[in-house]
Amino acid sequence: MTRPSDQWPVGGSYTFGGRQGRMSPTRQRAFDHLVPQYVLTLPVAAAERLIVEIGCGKGEATAAMAPVDSPATVIACEPNEATMAHLATLLDADNITNVHLWIGDAFDLLADLGPQAVDEIRVWFPDPWPKPRHAHKRLFTPLRLGLIVDALRVGGVLRVATDDAAYADEVLEAIAAESRLIGGRVERPSQRPITTFEARGHRDGRDPVDIEATRR
Repeated sequence: MTRPSDQWPVGGSYTFGGRQGRMSPTRQRAFDHLVPQYVLTLPVAAAERLIVEIGCGKGEATAAMAPVDSPATVIACEPNEATMAHLATLLDADNITNVHLWIGDAFDLLADLGPQAVDEIRVWFPDPWPKPRHAHKRLFTPLRLGLIVDALRVGGVLRVATDDAAYADEVLEAIAAESRLIGGRVERPSQRPITTFEARGHRDGRDPVDIEATRR
């Protein structure tokens, strides 16, 4: 369900772009035949825990963590159809059944799930939009963070990883300013895998920062 633009925080929704481009024949087949098997159907069936991953990209971390997450239900959100086709391929190859796909804006999903419906929200390596003219596109503005916290149950956890030091500080400032959250930097979670994207950052000299905050 798409929300009217006047119901979004300043700067619009989370999804900026999501340009599809041209899919390879292999990706197109995966999108046509595999993705429909994993696309989320609302309402969400009762689950022991509900995890939402915002901006799952190609889904390397999603697929790698899914067996550890079971029996929790994981909803992976991403607007790009080609990368979702790749994730569907990973899920199919490993017979993963506890992951569902949301192709589109994660805030649409959170709005449909309703307040205090989610046990954990993950955001691995969000685009820091470093240029000042793009600052309005950042995910961790106070207003967007407020919508994320709305979706968390009391005791629910927000987990973030970024390899942009300035953006890490910005995320920490936003969390500190949100009265319903308590948290800060943590050691890297052992279950979070090193993805291709993170490995490239390591080679370029960028060290990841892990952040965790709990809704109180």
